[in-house]
Amino acid sequence: MSWFNDPDISQRFMASAGAVLQLGVTLAALLCWWLLEQMARLLTRRWLTNGSRRQGEVTLRTVGRSALLFSSITALAALLGLGLFSLAGFWRFPDLLPQMLTLDHWQRSGSMLVTPLANTALIGLISTTIATALVLATLENEHRQHIQPKRALWLLYLPLLVPQIAFLFGLVVAAESLGIRPQLGLVIAGHLLFVLPYVYLSLAETYRRLDPRWIKVARSLGVSRSAAFWRVRLPLLMAPLLTAFAVGLAVSIGQYLPTQLLGAGRVTTVTTEAVALASGSNRRLIGVWALVQAGLPLIGFMLALGVPRLLATHRRDLAT
Repeated sequence: MSWFNDPDISQRFMASAGAVLQLGVTLAALLCWWLLEQMARLLTRRWLTNGSRRQGEVTLRTVGRSALLFSSITALAALLGLGLFSLAGFWRFPDLLPQMLTLDHWQRSGSMLVTPLANTALIGLISTTIATALVLATLENEHRQHIQPKRALWLLYLPLLVPQIAFLFGLVVAAESLGIRPQLGLVIAGHLLFVLPYVYLSLAETYRRLDPRWIKVARSLGVSRSAAFWRVRLPLLMAPLLTAFAVGLAVSIGQYLPTQLLGAGRVTTVTTEAVALASGSNRRLIGVWALVQAGLPLIGFMLALGVPRLLATHRRDLAT
């Protein structure tokens, strides 16, 4: 990243070599993981086939739950720490807590948050909406044409496996060659590359498992395929659809490299500003921006949980 942003243009060759090296390291890590899988398969074959299903189950369950509990407590403590720093006034070492709490840091950041928040919301909503529409069209076509897309799934996983810098650098060079200047639309296109796979992975299994008899009943009543899609399938899939949308929105909000590289630093978001502040020493401002960044995906998931329940309550009221 430093080589790519260096004023000396010749350093971009070094950046390109570093991106290829990073890709090689990632492929080597994937190969090691695959070898570990094969080793585990060979070592546990007897355990998997001897019928002793519950051997070691208590230990594995205890370790798994302890690890999950530790991770949850760590994440919660980090959020509480950020919240405390964002409200802290004078805090002298080695005091455990600040001497006073204040909203000055939030008030100072209010005007600075407007543009990054607007860009974050705009990029996230547009890229996630496009990704959701493409995924719905793909899954509906797959259902109607009885397509098995397993062979093409590697294309979907590719942006998730390849290091971002390894191909974002190529996208920047391609955009410059085509005369496309860094702009908001280019950043949205970059976010779409990462949002689309997550939306597809979040929605595909639920979409395929929907009972096909619902559509058959609608078609038997004279409803067209398109009408059945809009009036039957989408309402039944409202909860998983909103959840997939919230996942895509969270992925878009967290993107740093696509925003920084494709926007050339001209498109500021909450994430880019939070990363820039993280290199400084003002923990109060870091706490404010980091909490805002964490709160945006939380709002999306709250809406994904609340809207289907609200619609279900409304339908029950209509029925009564």
